[in-house]
Amino acid sequence: MSLPESSAPDDLAAFRAALRGQYAIQRELGRGGMGIVLLGRDERLDRLVAIKVLPPHLAVDGDTRERFLREARMAAQLSHPNIVPVYRADELGGYAFFAMGFVDGETLGDRIRDRGTLPAGEVVRVLREVAWALAYAHARSIVHRDIKPDNILLERASGHAIVSDFGIARADFNPALTQDGLVLGTVHFMSPEQASGETLDGRSDLYALGCIGFLALAGRLPFEGTSPQGILVSHATKEPPSLRSVAPGVSPALAAVIDRCLRKRPAERFENGEALAEALGKALQTMDTEECDTPGTAVLSSAEAAAVWRRAAELQAEAAERLEQRMRTGTETPTLMPGTTAGTMDSAEMGTEPRDAYRLRDVEAAAVEAGISQRYVALALDELRAQPGAVAVAPDISAFKERFATRLLGTAQRTLSVTRRFALPPRAALSALGRTWQGFPWSLTLRDTLGGHPLDGGVMVFDLPGMTSNTDYKWTWTRYGVYVPQVRASLAAVAGDSRACEVTMAIDLRAGLGVNLWGYGLVAGGGAGLAGLLGAVAGKAALGLAGLTLLGPAAAAAIVGGAALAASSGPLYRWEIRKAEAELRSALAAIDAGLRALDIFGEAPPPLPPPASHGGGDLIGMV
Repeated sequence: MSLPESSAPDDLAAFRAALRGQYAIQRELGRGGMGIVLLGRDERLDRLVAIKVLPPHLAVDGDTRERFLREARMAAQLSHPNIVPVYRADELGGYAFFAMGFVDGETLGDRIRDRGTLPAGEVVRVLREVAWALAYAHARSIVHRDIKPDNILLERASGHAIVSDFGIARADFNPALTQDGLVLGTVHFMSPEQASGETLDGRSDLYALGCIGFLALAGRLPFEGTSPQGILVSHATKEPPSLRSVAPGVSPALAAVIDRCLRKRPAERFENGEALAEALGKALQTMDTEECDTPGTAVLSSAEAAAVWRRAAELQAEAAERLEQRMRTGTETPTLMPGTTAGTMDSAEMGTEPRDAYRLRDVEAAAVEAGISQRYVALALDELRAQPGAVAVAPDISAFKERFATRLLGTAQRTLSVTRRFALPPRAALSALGRTWQGFPWSLTLRDTLGGHPLDGGVMVFDLPGMTSNTDYKWTWTRYGVYVPQVRASLAAVAGDSRACEVTMAIDLRAGLGVNLWGYGLVAGGGAGLAGLLGAVAGKAALGLAGLTLLGPAAAAAIVGGAALAASSGPLYRWEIRKAEAELRSALAAIDAGLRALDIFGEAPPPLPPPASHGGGDLIGMV
């Protein structure tokens, strides 16, 4: 866990003092066998940097300190978009350190630990980008020697893979054991020649990259064990299992590429990183062809893809408009997700010519590339309605119905979302969210996830419970006011702070628009009809019909009352929206309450027992 500056270890106090005036240290990012990494700000250039300093117990060795600086300076010669840039390698106050670019994101190791196996398409993309970086370094006679998931950074904004510690790390024979008992130390990714102490070339890094691909696709390493020496012997002498023998769902073409990387003899592997990247690209093309040929694979027509893009842009624009309005009034300052911009987009602006079929992942990727946040793409895809063997888009609201609804209800708002920031990583927030919302009294039932894993920007869809004899029902106005049966939730890490995240809850007001139009329409229509009837009677009275002279004031009152009923529809509906928004905020606040109890008591509060008559689906664990 990152530490604030005030609680940083005392062994760095002198180093902090030596950096004063050059770098302002903000917090510790992590520690390893060959360095402590700090987040700092370059005070001269006003930019964030990651500063790696040689631990004091190693810095006393002059040879180690000199090699650390020499290899850091060598790494500074590398300039590649998939390699962390090194800005400076120096020694101050007896501390050897180097400053490098700060990558806002997570490591591939973190992603694998949090999510388990990763989608094949994502694995191929990461491996290709790392292979390009390795090809660039190998062409300059630099071998990394410590390629492992924790040395591959995944940039949050772009998703690009960026390799760190080029030419700096050395073999660490003291791997750390994770909570799951899975050792992710350096020894698990060592090539046979490195384990045997032989001379290395770039193909040793490709072997390590094959081990990473094996782990990401199969959920286990080629060779496992608790003894570093035993693992090294396995790498040097044993044949690894084929990828498909432990992960039969992996494409044969992709499995063949990974298996070739794990050949014992370097000459049998790919000759360089470029050749590996090319092979991965061909495997991906084969996977795409197999996917398109698979019966029942979800694809969208060009019209359906355009509808998803358009709806996602509308959702994003509505969120931006609400933000702007609240900031103008000063009543609230909600936070849009990082990278969110308002706007609209049609298929022409996507830079993609219409064609017969679009895979869902291509639709998502194109929208994100055009500047639409992934969460809104997932929300738009939620509005697809699955049918056997095909996918159809939910019908749009007709222009007449849209105009009528806006006039009667007094608002064009069709989406309601609320965001709350939490001072904890996304993984911890997801676990707390699942515990809180799926228990009593919130009683939400997870229906599905859209657009990928929630930690990758995917959207969770929850069904709201129906009202029972439960006296602590939490969804009155959402379920029976605006008539929305589902809520959707998504997480996003806060840019620049891996210890914080934001959770957004959203509802689609269009789901209950028809019911509200009927309800308010009948009220307004009934009031207007009564007013018209009494108005006609009053007109006859004005012509002098006997016995009706007293109806004039009554008719006038009816007309006023009918007009008031019609005019009240909009304010009442908007009041219901505000009440539903308050319920969403309460649900988010409940997560905070649970976290406070966990912080104080060391465990989550016990769930309250629901009333005997309370129903609901099975709870789905989020841990």
